[in-house]
Amino acid sequence: MTPVTVITHIDGAVVGLVDEIAQELGHTCLIVRPYAGEALPDPGEVDAVVILGGPQAAYEDHPYLLDEERFLAAAVDAGVPVLAICLGSQVLARALGGTAQPGEAGLEAGIIRVRPSEAANGIDGEFFSFHSDSMTPPTGAEILAESDRYVQAWAMKSALAIQFHPEMTLDGVQDLLAVEGPKLERFGVDVAAVRADAQQYFATGARDSRVLLDRWFRDIAPARSRN
Repeated sequence: MTPVTVITHIDGAVVGLVDEIAQELGHTCLIVRPYAGEALPDPGEVDAVVILGGPQAAYEDHPYLLDEERFLAAAVDAGVPVLAICLGSQVLARALGGTAQPGEAGLEAGIIRVRPSEAANGIDGEFFSFHSDSMTPPTGAEILAESDRYVQAWAMKSALAIQFHPEMTLDGVQDLLAVEGPKLERFGVDVAAVRADAQQYFATGARDSRVLLDRWFRDIAPARSRN
């Protein structure tokens, strides 16, 4: 059984399908909350890392986000498999020499189409997205996927960064929209349509999210042993 360190950025963070699929494949998730003062482990003593999203901006230089950057850089240097999601992908980009910044194409919210790049292991499918910040991957990263607005996935060494949210569940989306819905409507987002699309996506099994997470968790042990 491989313990997976999961870094969260808000109370009640949706670990969702990450935890569900981890358990199905015999892994355990150990939650760490640096924003609440919890210490990150020694990068050399963890088997895998998932860093989730959050409302913070990676470029705001919160002390705990800078600690996360150092942790991720050391983890990747040690060959530890890292899955970085949304805010996590932006923190990872900075950790490895890239940047994070406000997205030039504005808010991307709802079920989006992700198209693979020419990379052999490109990512293809539909996923839930909710972000207005973006990142520039570090030099040497392999771009794996894009939407019509943003880079959506890239890989470097033992790390996989994704801008969308494969961990989300329908309850998680509903909770998010309950909080952010009025603000989204003021910016012209059709919240009812986002909710309806999410209901259909999860009613049919969130297949693309499950496939992506299943593949990553199955690759943890071989990836760790190769480095």
